[in-house]
Amino acid sequence: MNNPTIRIGVLGELGVGKSELVQRICQPTVRAFGIMSEVAGPAIDVLDFERPGRSSENFWIEFLVIPSETRHPRSRQMLYSIGLDALFMVCSCASPNTFLRAAEWLEEARSVDGLQNIPIALILGGPVAMDWEQNPRIIALVEPLSTVYKAQVLDLSGYTSTQSLSLKQNNILSDFYEKIARLKQESVT
Repeated sequence: MNNPTIRIGVLGELGVGKSELVQRICQPTVRAFGIMSEVAGPAIDVLDFERPGRSSENFWIEFLVIPSETRHPRSRQMLYSIGLDALFMVCSCASPNTFLRAAEWLEEARSVDGLQNIPIALILGGPVAMDWEQNPRIIALVEPLSTVYKAQVLDLSGYTSTQSLSLKQNNILSDFYEKIARLKQESVT
């Protein structure tokens, strides 16, 4: 890739676990029980993504945690305009209310020039691992978002501050990163 950096904007309801997810991805060391992420406002973290079997083609992934609550309605617009390559829309299966404003935030982000067709991952998070495809209530919340926004559903439920992401969860994320890298490479050539 000409630019070995991918930028992912991370959206979601206040307290849904945006910062916690980015922490689990970028700094997988488990913290002591009861210590939670206390980030409020925009935050950036970086992952050196090691591509399996292609170590000479590693790239950086920058995660920009975009705050859900702001004092000025257009303050998020500035964050969207820095050149995002993808969006993570984080929702919690344990708290269905976290899905309610997802469409609003995705519309807001996609209104920015250059973000209309970027990949979107609908991240299903929360401290309890669950099979969302067996839960009619969660299906009813997920399917419209995944259809309208062509969002890829990534079930990462079960991550917490005291538990690292599983191999399966890391593989799900790796597949999405590869998709972003491929699309970014295609847009350059």
